[in-house]
Amino acid sequence: MAAQYEHSIAFDKLKGVKEKIQTNYTSLQYLQTLNHFLWEALTPIATECPELFRNYLCKIIARQTLKSSAKFTSNDRTKLPAQLFNALMAENPVELAKDMHINRGLLFGFISFFLNRLAIYKKLHEQAVLGPRTRSICHHIEQQMGLRSGGQLYPAIRDVEHWSAKARKWKEQIVEKYTRMAIMQAQSTYKEYNYVVKLDDIVQVYLLVVSKAIDRCDSRHGVITTFMQNWFKSAKGEVAKLAEGHQDSSYEGLVEEHGDAIHDVLGTSMPDLSAEMWQHVAFIAQQVDPEGLVRTKMGIPQYVTLRQRKLLEEFIHE
Repeated sequence: MAAQYEHSIAFDKLKGVKEKIQTNYTSLQYLQTLNHFLWEALTPIATECPELFRNYLCKIIARQTLKSSAKFTSNDRTKLPAQLFNALMAENPVELAKDMHINRGLLFGFISFFLNRLAIYKKLHEQAVLGPRTRSICHHIEQQMGLRSGGQLYPAIRDVEHWSAKARKWKEQIVEKYTRMAIMQAQSTYKEYNYVVKLDDIVQVYLLVVSKAIDRCDSRHGVITTFMQNWFKSAKGEVAKLAEGHQDSSYEGLVEEHGDAIHDVLGTSMPDLSAEMWQHVAFIAQQVDPEGLVRTKMGIPQYVTLRQRKLLEEFIHE
């Protein structure tokens, strides 16, 4: 039985989302503002806990070196070691770290790490009176975080909270600007895969991609909209993987529903391969042969579109 379009309350709510940013800023304005808030949040960390900040930079570059398939910067990755050396040698590494153009998602993650590690410290400092035991615990935490001599950690925490909240709010507002575009793309993909993956799940995939695109977009290399359109291709690939677990609208589903008639129409027979192997072959083949001409001839299973399904069923004789 073919899957049917299912109404989504969440989808309707997202369609009704009102953008808080009414002005159409340029990509540079959106991202420069986001960068400003992020680095205002990171500066107190680098100032009060310089070794923690430098260690984090080292871990990012080391991870990038060991995992070449990842892209933690929009710059030339081969320049990262030299940029890291300069940042480590500088008295104030913040300005040099900005020039590394690190993925904003990693910066948000570091800020969250800092605040989570100091949640107890903040709670203790908000008590009316700090007793000897409390002072001892706080001192131990300061040592763990690498607080500089004469530094003040609690004011730094408050600054980080203030600016990180502004950064997250601004990013949410950027996401709102692209929510409608994302859910329209999700709805189109939902129809293309014959409704076998829930619309809410597809929307979630596309909205996550919007967030990732904002984290990685570099206005020096193009506008956000174009960058996001490219990322939507990866979202569609993720939906294809989800669809692999649903057989109703696949080639195999048509065979199960109509018997050998589909084989007769296509004039193919399927080699005896495991289901997992077929899933892998089908996914790769779909990237290489999007029109399906070669896949159909060779009998490689594929997830057919609604239009393709109707065309096949026209040739079936009960």
